[in-house]
Amino acid sequence: MPEISQTITSLDPAHFSSKAIRLHPLALTAFILSLVGIPVVGLVTGAVAMILAGIALGQLAENPLLRGRGLAVAALAIGLGDIVLWVVMLGFVVPRINQPTGRAIEQSIVPSRANVEMAPDHIRRALEANVFLMVDRQRFLGSESFSGSGILIGTSDGEHLILTSRHVVDPSFSRDESKPLDPSISITAFLHDGTSKRSYVWWVEPHGVDLALVATGSSPEDIAVPENSVTPEMQVGQKVFAVGNPHELSWSYNEGVISGIRETVKGPVRLKVLQTQTPINQGNSGGGLYSADGTLIGIVTWTKDKAQAEGISFAITYGDFLSLYKLWKRDHGRVGG
Repeated sequence: MPEISQTITSLDPAHFSSKAIRLHPLALTAFILSLVGIPVVGLVTGAVAMILAGIALGQLAENPLLRGRGLAVAALAIGLGDIVLWVVMLGFVVPRINQPTGRAIEQSIVPSRANVEMAPDHIRRALEANVFLMVDRQRFLGSESFSGSGILIGTSDGEHLILTSRHVVDPSFSRDESKPLDPSISITAFLHDGTSKRSYVWWVEPHGVDLALVATGSSPEDIAVPENSVTPEMQVGQKVFAVGNPHELSWSYNEGVISGIRETVKGPVRLKVLQTQTPINQGNSGGGLYSADGTLIGIVTWTKDKAQAEGISFAITYGDFLSLYKLWKRDHGRVGG
């Protein structure tokens, strides 16, 4: 029975004592990586540490001459903790750092009333209609702030109706148009005279068009919306100007020309879109695009990535907004303007 005798000898604990029991290198590597993942990007190092620890545990179970089970288990636990920690940091903490605080609007960047009143009439009207919108959204570890522009299109008994882009007052809209409005959002509207109003989203275009109405009172349906019956039919090359709050430089005026007139389809809705090379930046969204005589012709909506292109921005026409809003009011039995 030479084969059986040899097998029994190989399993004898005394046999192991004659061999070197060594630390599994993958277990040690996984443990070190998991520790490195705490201050470094744990999404990567934590995941790698967990993979290596899993491999090490499998090999440790098969080979009694290797040790390091405790290190591998610790690497799994710490690696998972790394991933969770960094998901929380990237998802909640970093956006708060990157977003503007927006509180300077109350202190120093409301426009001088005298400067607004001294502007030419067609520009003064646009400046007075501009609204600085500050949006705060509650998150797991606190809140984050966004800012954008709006257009005051109606006032009645101290209540205001403000036209803007939906993504300004609903930050999730740009990533997922199917998401409902976030109930944790609070909106403050700052007017050109320095007053501020707590506001809420009264209407969003139901087919996913980037349009919204913000109200400051309880009866927005009673506020008449101007028809602009003399809105000019714009042509390529005609001069236009925009008023908005780019990078929180509120009540800023920029001018340019119409560089294209295009059409786009959003579900059942066909829209006319004005392309302009008027300087448009972050914070201009939701502000007004005006003809040379100061007639509101569009709502500034989006711009091409400035890392790839310059002077390519777009506005949904005011006429299309009127048609969509009136259709919605008719379908929902609303009264008023």
